[in-house]
Amino acid sequence: MKAAGQREQWGSRIGIILAAAGSAVGIGNLLRFPGQAANHGGGAFMIPYVLSLLLLGLPAMWIAWTVGRIGGRAGHGTTPGMFDVMTGRPWGKYVGVIGVSLPLVFVIYYTYIEAWCLAYSWFSLTGRYKDGAVDLGGFFEEFLGNAPTHNYFTGFGTAGLFLIIALALNVFVLYRGVQRGIELLAKIAIPILLLFCIVLGAWVLGQGGGALAGLEFLWRPDFAALANPQVWMAAAGQIFFTLTIGYGALECFGSYVREDDDIVLTGLTAASINELVEVVFGSMIAIPAAALYFGPERIAEVASGGTFRIGMVSMPEIFRGMGGVHLFGSMWFLLLFFAAFTSSVAVAQPVMAFLQDEARISRGAAAALLGVVWVLASVPLVYFYRYGALDEMDFWAGTIGLVLFTTIEVVIFSWIFGIRRGWQEMHRGAEVRVPGVFRWVMTFVTPLLLLAIFGAWFFDAIIHDRLIPSPTIHTGFENVRRFDGRFRLDRPPEGSEEARELAEIEAQLAAAVSARGRDVPIWFEIVIHPSAPLGIDRVGTNLDVLREIGLERFKRYAQLLGPKYEPRAGETLRPHEVTLAVEVRYRARAIWLMRGIMLLIVAAFLFMIRSIWSRRRRRETLEAVR
Repeated sequence: MKAAGQREQWGSRIGIILAAAGSAVGIGNLLRFPGQAANHGGGAFMIPYVLSLLLLGLPAMWIAWTVGRIGGRAGHGTTPGMFDVMTGRPWGKYVGVIGVSLPLVFVIYYTYIEAWCLAYSWFSLTGRYKDGAVDLGGFFEEFLGNAPTHNYFTGFGTAGLFLIIALALNVFVLYRGVQRGIELLAKIAIPILLLFCIVLGAWVLGQGGGALAGLEFLWRPDFAALANPQVWMAAAGQIFFTLTIGYGALECFGSYVREDDDIVLTGLTAASINELVEVVFGSMIAIPAAALYFGPERIAEVASGGTFRIGMVSMPEIFRGMGGVHLFGSMWFLLLFFAAFTSSVAVAQPVMAFLQDEARISRGAAAALLGVVWVLASVPLVYFYRYGALDEMDFWAGTIGLVLFTTIEVVIFSWIFGIRRGWQEMHRGAEVRVPGVFRWVMTFVTPLLLLAIFGAWFFDAIIHDRLIPSPTIHTGFENVRRFDGRFRLDRPPEGSEEARELAEIEAQLAAAVSARGRDVPIWFEIVIHPSAPLGIDRVGTNLDVLREIGLERFKRYAQLLGPKYEPRAGETLRPHEVTLAVEVRYRARAIWLMRGIMLLIVAAFLFMIRSIWSRRRRRETLEAVR
């Protein structure tokens, strides 16, 4: 077995702290957190958030660092070897497969998101979306190949190009190793990230009272929300996401620490930097900027738009409207890119460590092999993004998998390895001690809460049919660049008779797609007049679907979607002819393919683990005979 001294180690205390902080600080800090807080009780959200931090986040974080150092001392940088050592039983190494397959699945889709940030930084610098006539929602969807229209991009080629750049950067850093790669990146990126946060936060809050209204909206407590179990689940999920718990990265980082390094203080310091970025800077930028530009009355609408819509649609709109596209737009998206970049290399490191420590592959060969797998797995992700491939991978690797893995790890640490031995190892070389109450929390409270969360999430997935892929409907306006104003859909309000009628037609369309097992494109040549009813000149779709649904039903569908045109100030009011494009997508085939790819990744690691340990046993037997 490879001795611990032969493995890489961190170069300095500040290096490991910044690297650990870099693994935790990501897009979720700056976009996901303010959205979660705004949508789950505002200031009241901090109650379940802090409780989740104390009862789940910090205990699981310290356990991960301790498990890592135990494994590193035995020459293991990933959980198959760590769990094998800690359990002393044959099943330990197989359970640990989650700690290497989960990171690989995560970085495959997370690097694509990282590439979006890099691309948008370039778009900001070059003023690609600066023109006020550019529909930023359509721009984003077309960039990803997710729209049924082609006004700004002809496909996902641009997104694919930036993905290749992001992948190359990640593999290069991993190739350079722990000290000259990940640690060096963190020492450069984290200070730049913090500087950008300060500059952008000061710029937004310096604009005046509108921004302060955003802070007031974000932190105004709605204590009634605490009665909703979803709020508590959202808080727990945010803690897992933000501290990089359950990805195997902290365990891998812990394997590179020295024998008597203070992992208690190191972990706590890294977590504190993460919380500073999340709670302070995450609150200072996106939501206050939305309040400043859109007005306090539209903050709730922006916050409910979701993580990506806040970052890639609302923020560009704000920069464009406030004249800060080139400078502040570039800075904002570089900030997101650096946050994602430091996280992706950290989460990919367990795969590198597995190939180096267990498969005994050189660092260069491991980086090359990982890069090839990364590229090959990214192809179906990019191609099938329009069918929900990224969301599917995120559900399993970014939600269910994290809780499952952490539950297993906490049980192994506290109940199989033993909390007494674990507590002693945790405090080896510690300058500060974890309060004694956390020993009881790690033994009883944390595992029980994890089991409850896992059960609740899985139950929610079943009752909402998340495991059964259903068709989705996507809409857009074609050939809009020749107009100065903007087109939009004004769907009927929920609960109205028109909304029920619209839902019935869309259910018919979804059933038609499911029965045929293929996408159904629909297009309407329409005329929008400011003082006349919607004119529908032509309807186009598959002939068999047209016969099944009926022409009049299709026309009624176009009317219920509520196409509208918003002219620019001073524009002459006149009829506007445009194409309304609708695409009903059959997702089952793509979703099951992505599930198959994820299972293939798990199976490949299981096969490698079995082969490596079998070979190791044979070698040990031969050495014993000699």
